[in-house]
Amino acid sequence: MARVPEHFSYMKKYVFATVALLAFVGCRGTERAEAVEAAVEAAQMEGRTAAREFVNAQWKDTMELQKRLLEVRAKQSKYVENKVPEAAAAFDTAFVNTLKTVRPDVARHLDKKPSSLLTK
Repeated sequence: MARVPEHFSYMKKYVFATVALLAFVGCRGTERAEAVEAAVEAAQMEGRTAAREFVNAQWKDTMELQKRLLEVRAKQSKYVENKVPEAAAAFDTAFVNTLKTVRPDVARHLDKKPSSLLTK
């Protein structure tokens, strides 16, 4: 069986997240609840992916680390901008939990930083 390139998997997740957000914007009632649920699921997937990308990245100093955290926050911000706080919270939770599971040492280091994504 042919292996699908890794970037196609990421593209699929981002397309799913975008479609979920667009569906949320135009819905009411039950449709809105389903759209929120889809947005939350997409946000969880994107948060996990962002955490994996984050722990695999290399940073030279704390400025580079902060830059990487800002990139993660930018990914999460689309849920805030589209007024889906449940999805924004799901992104944060998935990111933090994945980071704590995969690289607890990095999570502990970031937890001490007041401007970190891990501290609110």
